[in-house]
Formats: sequence, structure tokens, C-alpha cells
Amino acid sequence: IVDGLTTVVAALFGSPLGTCVYIGHPQFKAQGARFYYSFYSWAAFCLLAMTGLFAFFNAIVPPYAIAPVILFVGLAINQEAFACTPEHQIPAAVLGLFPPVADWVVSKWPHGATPPPELAAIAHGALLVGLLWTSIAVQVIQRKFKHAAVWAMIAAALSAIGLIHQSQADLSFKTFTKGAGGFGTSPCAFAIGYSTQAIAFGVLAFLQARGSSRVPAPRLDKDDLVDAEELGQSMGRVRSESATIHDAICSAEPQDLAQDDARSAIGSSEGRSFANP
Repeated sequence: IVDGLTTVVAALFGSPLGTCVYIGHPQFKAQGARFYYSFYSWAAFCLLAMTGLFAFFNAIVPPYAIAPVILFVGLAINQEAFACTPEHQIPAAVLGLFPPVADWVVSKWPHGATPPPELAAIAHGALLVGLLWTSIAVQVIQRKFKHAAVWAMIAAALSAIGLIHQSQADLSFKTFTKGAGGFGTSPCAFAIGYSTQAIAFGVLAFLQARGSSRVPAPRLDKDDLVDAEELGQSMGRVRSESATIHDAICSAEPQDLAQDDARSAIGSSEGRSFANP
């Protein structure tokens, strides 16, 4: 529901990119699906949540029966994400996976043992940390150091209030210099680190604006010359075309099998006719 509402709000501001896209969405659209799929999914989730039937299904369906589906969905989402990512920006996408992986490792840490505080600090707020790290890395790869400095400043501000890298936020700054592993994992330490990055990127942006030969000009891709709406529409066309091609291949396979069976039948009949003149 929240994804759907954010999609509506984003659309009111002119965003063509929806956040509420289900796995397999291009295939459903290629087969003529409309809004009923999303509506039925919403109705089913609301029914299960309000009646408490989620606990019932969790009790009768073993976890190892659901795990392969979740693994497949995760692999499909990552495959689509990397397919839409320019090759030179793939390192940034890989960097963004580190915090979620750290979060998973911490969640699977042996019971009774405390994970290393440095690893736990990376895991706290993993999704937001991954987004920030990826954004910074992309701007650095594109040599847009002014934008990278802005993202680093945002990360420093979020670190200062404990929204990332900490187990809980602290708007009173009582634990600003205290961390699970000492000062090195405290909000102050992370804020200093991101602020140092912002200063370095700011210096590079200044030299770049002055035309210094030490700092190359920003890298411009063809997507940078297209506005967001046109880019979103082109992405939608690519996904729809790929789904159409996939459906065409799947529909052609039974025809190929039928033709192979027909050839085999003809070949066997001819063989029998030669054997029995």
C-alpha cells in the first residue's frame, strides 16, 4: 500500500518511474494484464493481514518451500538491475550491495555471540547506507564531484543523528561520541568521515570549475542528455520489448517441437518403406 501511495504522489510531481512494480510485471503486461493483478494482490494481503491468516500459512508452509521462490525473485531483481546499469557504473552498484550483505551476515550470526561492532555498524540502516554509497560512487565515476559532495553531506547528517550506522537514532546527541565498538563506530566518527569526503569532493569540484588540468571534466552519457520522463518511457519500452521477445520464444518452442516430431515421424515412415519395398 505504501509503495502504491508513493507511486501516486511521485506521479503527481511528474515522475514516470513507479515504485510499485511486481516481479514479472513485463510478462504480465505483455499477456494483456491490467490493474486487476495489483488489485487482487492488495486484496489478498489485506485479507491475510487483518484476519491473522499469515501465521496460519507460516505454520503449514515450511520455510524451505518458500526460500527458493524468494531466492529466484532476488536473483531476478538483481539481474534486471545490473542489466539496466551502464557498464562503467557497475562498481557503484556492487558497492551498494555491501551493507545489505553485512546486514544478512549479522542476522545469521551464531546465537549467543556478539557480531563485530564494525560489521554491525555497516549493517545498521543497510538499505539507506547502500543507497548513499551507490549515489556517491556513481557521481565519482561520472566525475560530478559537486553532486558527490552533496550526497556525502547528506550521509554525514544522517550519521550524526544515528539514522544510519547505529542501532537507533539519537536526536538528543547523548551518544554522539559513543559507539558499540568505541569512538570508531560512534555517530561522530562516521559524521567526520563523510564530512571529510564532502570536503575532498568540494575541492575537486572547485578545481574542476576552474578548469584545472588535474581534474578532468564531468563525464556525460547519452542518458544525461535526456529528461527523466523520456528516459523512463524508454526503459519501459525496453522491458516490454524484452518480455515480448521472451513470450515469442516460449510460444515458438512448442511449434519447433511439433515440427521435430513431424520430421521424426516422416523419417521413420520412410525408413519402413525402404525396408519393406
